[in-house]
Amino acid sequence: MHLIRSLQNPNINKETCLTIGNFDGFHLGHQKILQKVKETAKHKNIASAVLSFEPHPNKFFKKEHNANFRINSIACKIKFIKEFGIDYAIIINFNQKFSQISANEFLRDIIIKKLKTKNIIIGHDFVFGKDRLGDINFLKKLESELDFEASSIDPIKINSRICSSSLIREYIMKAKIKEANELLGRNYAINSVVIKGKNMGHKIGFPTANMVAKPDSIKLKYGVYKTKTYLPHLNKNFDSITNFGIKPTVQSNNNELIETHIFNFQGNIYGKKISIEFTDFIREEKKFISIEDLQRQIKNDIKALYRLDTLNDITDSKLK
Repeated sequence: MHLIRSLQNPNINKETCLTIGNFDGFHLGHQKILQKVKETAKHKNIASAVLSFEPHPNKFFKKEHNANFRINSIACKIKFIKEFGIDYAIIINFNQKFSQISANEFLRDIIIKKLKTKNIIIGHDFVFGKDRLGDINFLKKLESELDFEASSIDPIKINSRICSSSLIREYIMKAKIKEANELLGRNYAINSVVIKGKNMGHKIGFPTANMVAKPDSIKLKYGVYKTKTYLPHLNKNFDSITNFGIKPTVQSNNNELIETHIFNFQGNIYGKKISIEFTDFIREEKKFISIEDLQRQIKNDIKALYRLDTLNDITDSKLK
């Protein structure tokens, strides 16, 4: 896959079938669009291409929403596009100047001229250009003049609700993890670097890998989750249990932290990048009267989660 970060000289040497969008979350609806792009490109013997924006235009226009918004980082989005088998990923800096480009100029000078587009495929509700005047009807009117074909993809509905990034954000914030994962077509995940904590996990018998959530990422509901942890440096997945919150039992400040207890793992992973996949919500975070009460609750969480009579087979974990 070719990654293009500037429109000054994109160096695209083949006609393209292009889709345009934010693709935050890369959910089933997005995947449907990209699948159509790939099929069309193959049928026409041209290249497949995705044009997206950084930062997300919503964050640019609604600066009050800058925090707790993104489902995936830009790095994850590029990774998803690459794994999907798209030929060109074009990531454009969305700024004040770019926001003032008219739909007509954007179509003629960028989409057709610079990106050599012969087919444009967009989502049913996607709009572009200043004042959001560029939609499927706008594109259809200029097909003949500019020698390209435009089409839109109908949304995917699951349980009578349209699959969308906004709905996924709603589900994640309400800890409806299974519902969010159903729309994503995979498990919702957080990728970050393990940091040093205060070793409270060791002291209570459940060592954890600690991470700080990125400030612009969608915020999970405080609580305990069933998770899977992927360690890229080992290329291995482990069952785990994760708490996101402020640890009210053991600290007095309100610093948010992701703490993951990885089952059947021993090793030093400070400074390592790991991926936490969320598969279910267990309970809300709460303050316990004592450390002993917290220990008992964690044991009960794990036993109930994996339907165990004893923890001996699953908690042989030493993290450093």
